[in-house]
Amino acid sequence: MMILGSDIMGNRPKKVILVRYHDKGNINTRLPESLNKVQGVLPPLGIAYIAAFLEQNGVNVSIIDVQGLNMTSAEFAKAIEDKKPDIVAITCMTPTFHGALEAAKMCKKAGATVVLGGSHISVYPKESLQPDFVDFGIVGEGEYTLAELVDALENESDYSTIKGLAYKKDGNVIINQARIVKDIDTLPFPAYHLLPMKKYSSVIGLHPVSTMISSRGCPYRCGFCFKQPSDKVFRTRNPYSVVDEMEMLVTKHGVKEIMFYDDTITVKRSHIEGICNEILKRDLKVKWESPTRIDLVDKELLTLMKKAGCIRLRYGVESGDPRILELMNKKITIDRVQEVFALTKKVGLESFAYFIIGYATETPHTMQGTIDLAKKINPDFVMFTIATPYPQTPLHTLSVTNGLIDPDYWRKFTLGEDVGRMPYLIPDAEEWIKKAYRSFYLRPSFIFKKAKKLRSWSTFKKYCAGAWGLVRFNMLPED
Repeated sequence: MMILGSDIMGNRPKKVILVRYHDKGNINTRLPESLNKVQGVLPPLGIAYIAAFLEQNGVNVSIIDVQGLNMTSAEFAKAIEDKKPDIVAITCMTPTFHGALEAAKMCKKAGATVVLGGSHISVYPKESLQPDFVDFGIVGEGEYTLAELVDALENESDYSTIKGLAYKKDGNVIINQARIVKDIDTLPFPAYHLLPMKKYSSVIGLHPVSTMISSRGCPYRCGFCFKQPSDKVFRTRNPYSVVDEMEMLVTKHGVKEIMFYDDTITVKRSHIEGICNEILKRDLKVKWESPTRIDLVDKELLTLMKKAGCIRLRYGVESGDPRILELMNKKITIDRVQEVFALTKKVGLESFAYFIIGYATETPHTMQGTIDLAKKINPDFVMFTIATPYPQTPLHTLSVTNGLIDPDYWRKFTLGEDVGRMPYLIPDAEEWIKKAYRSFYLRPSFIFKKAKKLRSWSTFKKYCAGAWGLVRFNMLPED
């Protein structure tokens, strides 16, 4: 495991804070705001990994999770003023970039060096560093890059050759090669002790709940999914290390449910089998769930996963129309979708299905087909989102080709131009997604099924909150 030597790191007077800010300015959300409010908040694994690596290398680091702590902008500004950090690194995604800039401005006002990271910076590094209150950007995975940058700033040494760094020089933005951690077993466990673990919750999960990853990257190329450089390289952790982390979450933080945030946990069969067998070997009692693919499970694997404590699998179905599935490059069939959901239920696992409404070239017929398929396979939970053409995705290219969006929308959005909300790709998208949610969740048969499974007052309250979100249904925050 690489650890920067103490002779290099020296004494560490610099104070570093890592930040996940709130979604302020997220005008392009495609998940209904009334449901987003009740779905819960989960730990920010990305900055927790970076914090752990910094700690391992002797850096004085802390985390402010604005979402987890439910802080206002004013409360965050005061926290930064009180803590007086030397360096603040803020994570952001494309839709939440404006919120990250608000946080960056506050941090610069407090005298900090400001670093932006996250997937958006890998797409628009030059544009992201245009504001004078942003000093650096991180392209790719941030653990080693930020540690080396802190070291360089501490020792007032050259940072121009740091891999994964974007910086300013003579009025220009210089972008170094993106950073990818090839061996993710070299990384320490995320710094959960720096997070408000008791604050995290999920509308469908037990409490306390945590997230985890057992792999990074994804070998698949779905048309709607943005892939930064590191996402294109699939890497797995040692199953023993994965279960060590699960055990630590249970014993140190009292976690009752773990939500794996791998893109697809069953890509490498020996990997997931190794995790399950190690859980069984240790007799570790914890419930867990994970995303996977329709074409990467069978009865034998599902049975082993359930035996090892898996309670729920999340499948990306996305559409109920064969033409749209092909356009999305999903490489699955409707028949296989139905088979796998029936098999998942037969094995005794809960299922969660993801669907996209309003993909480019969709028609009322194809969208109705998606709603009909959702009800036919009848998962325990479902999420519908309106298609969003993120930059550098095939969906973005398709949307531009069909004249549905401005090809430079996201660049202008990043630069702060008043471009408004990105238009939907089909008419009446909000009405369609409202119809999808209500026609699935408000069915008497679904309500009766959930009522039969109620075992606690807290679960009842969560379900009531979700139902109220469906009744009040709105896509954007109310003024």
